[in-house]
Amino acid sequence: MCFVIIFITIGFLAKGNEHNFSLGTSIGILYGQSEEIVYRDRYTDEKESELLWDLKPLVYAGVNLHYSWQNLAYKWGIFSDALFKFGFPGNTGYMEDRDWKDVQNADLLTHYSISDNKTESAVLIDFNAGVTFNIYQDWLLKLFVSYSYMNFSWTASGGHFIYPENEGGHFYIDPSIDVITYNQIWNIVSFGTSFYVAFNPYFNIDVSIKLSPLIFCIAQDNHILRNLFITEHLYGGFFIEPSILFSFTSNDFFALSFSAKYRSINNTRGDSLYNRSLYRNIGGAGFSAFDAGIVAKFNLGF
Repeated sequence: MCFVIIFITIGFLAKGNEHNFSLGTSIGILYGQSEEIVYRDRYTDEKESELLWDLKPLVYAGVNLHYSWQNLAYKWGIFSDALFKFGFPGNTGYMEDRDWKDVQNADLLTHYSISDNKTESAVLIDFNAGVTFNIYQDWLLKLFVSYSYMNFSWTASGGHFIYPENEGGHFYIDPSIDVITYNQIWNIVSFGTSFYVAFNPYFNIDVSIKLSPLIFCIAQDNHILRNLFITEHLYGGFFIEPSILFSFTSNDFFALSFSAKYRSINNTRGDSLYNRSLYRNIGGAGFSAFDAGIVAKFNLGF
């Protein structure tokens, strides 16, 4: 709420047509999956376990805030954005669990299960701030810093299990029974650049990319039937997000935009706490999803 107040205050204090403040609403979908990893040991990249949590798709609604100031005389400016997205709870595909427990044959899949996956909650927040340079007429180059926050919670229910014979063999669990819950909280600081082009007074496009190794993730996994609770603190890896925003501006007050982006996080790694036992550098997590949405933006005219 404090960020909304700050944006509105800036808008009221702004004078002249070099300033712009807008409020937008959005609706869209995420289509992809999150990854939960257990490595064989602290030194190797060989996986002992991998769980894939579907977002296929997750529907969201959001609010966008934008402020910019452009120095017309010297052809530079500043801008900031705040984007909030909230996913609607519901079934979003499946959760697949794979294990490679045979130390002598690391490529042999020993355990497999597939369960219904429900996304319980999803919150995505992005803050961007940077500078703009007018390089030619209505062409702008933007350089910015971004902070991204994501918080997902899932529940896997029931399922079809294929285990070794001494662990139950081939069996089913009723879909009404919850077997695993999983939560990922991501914090990412990234650096980005974008290129904005206005083709005419009605149509414009903004193409951008964000990159970063500055990633921190807290993940919690509750294997309900095994009475096993795992907490992981994960760092590093690589984040990339290319995006495109195509907009139609009908007048000075209203604009309609189509947004498409792809967000990928991989190679994070860190420590895992299994109930009360700590294991160093065996945990990992990942995320990859396409994001497509429609944004209705209203220029408040300050």
